[in-house]
This record gives sequence, C-alpha cells and structure tokens, in this order.
Amino acid sequence: MMKNAVRQQRHRLKKKYFNPFSLHLVPKTSPIRSITDQEWNELVEYWKTPKGMRDKYNDQEPDALDLFKECHYSKKKKCYSSNVQQAITQMENKLSTPAECEEQMSVTKVVADVLAENTRKNLFLQNVRIQNSCPRSSVRNIAAQLEAEKRANTDLQSVDNTQREQLDVLSKQMQEREELRVSEQEEMKKRQVEMEADMKKLQLLLSKIQPS
Repeated sequence: MMKNAVRQQRHRLKKKYFNPFSLHLVPKTSPIRSITDQEWNELVEYWKTPKGMRDKYNDQEPDALDLFKECHYSKKKKCYSSNVQQAITQMENKLSTPAECEEQMSVTKVVADVLAENTRKNLFLQNVRIQNSCPRSSVRNIAAQLEAEKRANTDLQSVDNTQREQLDVLSKQMQEREELRVSEQEEMKKRQVEMEADMKKLQLLLSKIQPS
C-alpha cells in the first residue's frame, strides 16, 4: 500500500515537473517539501534514463538535447561518459546563460555548435533527422550585421583614402621644401665663389696701383 502511494506520488511529480520540460529546464531543486533536493535529483537522473523516459515524449516531440542525452546514455554503466557529460554541461550552460546582446539560441543550434567545437565531423543531428537551420530572426540579424559591416568597411575605406590624400599632399610639400633648400644652398655657394673671385681681382688691382 505504501509503495503504491509512493509510486503514485512520483508519477504525479514526473508528469507535472519532468515530462512537460526539456531536460535542461527540469528543476534542479525539489518542488515539494517531503522530498529533499538529493532525492529529487536522484529521481530526475533515473527519469533521464531510457527506461525512465519511456513515457516522456507521448505529448511532445523531443528536442535535439533530449535525443542527444537519450542516445548517449550508457545502459551498462548507467551514466554518461565524461566526454558526453562535458558536452551536455556546455549545451545546458549555453541554453541557460546566453551571451549579452544575443537572442536565445535554439536547442538544435546549441547542440550543433557544441558538437562542432568538440568533434571534427559529427553526424548526430543528421542521424536523428534533425535539420540545423537558423530561425528567420537569426537570418535577419546576420543580414543586418553583414550590411553594418559593409557600411563600416566603406567608411574605413573612405577614411583611408582621405588619409592617403593628406599624406600625398604633405609628402609633396616636404619634397618642394627640400628642393627649395637645396636650390638656396647652391645659390649661396655660387655667390660665395663669385665674391671670392671678386676679392682676388680687387687685391690684384690694388697691388698694381701701390707705389713702388
């Protein structure tokens, strides 16, 4: 009798707090006082096993993360491998804490990104027949971002061209000043040579007119 009551209570808890949610959204703390958090998490871990998830998808289609967990659960070890658990943790973290100024990513996109980061070529989504397609809002955001980058590149090109023109003008001015300086130096040298020649002529003339 007691076992039946406990079984019925767990069935109600599973139906209310486990079945309606994706696995990464299942509460991690006990929803009722009569069950501790540790007991609740043990129940949740059992419900995550293929046997425990048998009736989970009666009313809704499983998402990519649900299928990933179900397909990679080890029946022999009754747990996930360390690599799988690490990937699941990354997926759940990305879903629960999206980056600033970033819209909520789809579960399929998160699973695809994590698998791409950790494996060279993973066919999991293809094998479970889930298409990794971006939502329209993401496509619009990408298009807007590309357009903004295009405008920014155009502005940078314009600034670069202006700076090049300014550098060309400065370079030309410096070249003209250098040419003027060289020309003035040559002119001064020429005048100095002429003055020295005139002085020699004057000295020669004075020596001739001096009385003997």
